[in-house]
Amino acid sequence: MIQKRRLDTIMGILKDEGMVDVKTLSQRLEVTEKTVRLDLKELENQNLVERVHGGAVLKIQTMSLSSRKSSRRLSHLEQKQRIARRALTLIRQDDVILLDDGSTTQELANLLGDFRVTVLTNDLLIVNELMYKPNVTLYIIGGLVRRDSDSYIVTGEDAIQFLKKYRVSKLFLGTSTVDTKEGLMIFNYGDNFTKRAFIDAADQVICLADSSKFERTAFTKVARLDDVDTFVTDSGLDQDVIDRYEGLGKKLIVV
Repeated sequence: MIQKRRLDTIMGILKDEGMVDVKTLSQRLEVTEKTVRLDLKELENQNLVERVHGGAVLKIQTMSLSSRKSSRRLSHLEQKQRIARRALTLIRQDDVILLDDGSTTQELANLLGDFRVTVLTNDLLIVNELMYKPNVTLYIIGGLVRRDSDSYIVTGEDAIQFLKKYRVSKLFLGTSTVDTKEGLMIFNYGDNFTKRAFIDAADQVICLADSSKFERTAFTKVARLDDVDTFVTDSGLDQDVIDRYEGLGKKLIVV
């Protein structure tokens, strides 16, 4: 079978089944697994599929959400990626974790998949990243979906009630601002109640916040500094600010 025909066949299978694995494709197409991997690589180069461990998924299944990233989600991207890489080292195999909505937690979600982990989240962009990763057991928090230019977030009373049924080992919390006096704050009133429920459901709270968010305030309070066990931030944070937080007994991981 010539490559073009194989590629068309693979795309047809993907449209019907959503996901393919190399071994099964090898048997169905009667070619070697090496040939299948080269075919999937070609489809990936054409931006038609996304390769995952052992196979591939349709790219179109993630484009409708993941392509809608605002300038705010892309701002300070390098710092957010460094924070996410460091946060990944805090997760152990078979942990049960909660990923709050946000651009930095989304970067962390991108890195998951190499080991077994259970994830609860209310961020549909994070769901999009995780739903085809076989090592991730995924729970989607139910409730009202709030849509804006930055996000697709499940929030409201149903989400809060959902969380009361579960206990997680670690919460990776997002925030708009961090201030020594006001604590953690966000701009969307209403989301604060969901975030409070997240904090109440977690044994350990880890706040992921790039340096631009420190010593600023937003519209509504989410948590006190004492509600957070660890802050992970980037090296752009001034040393005097680091000293101030450490003087308050806060654990900061600076990357």
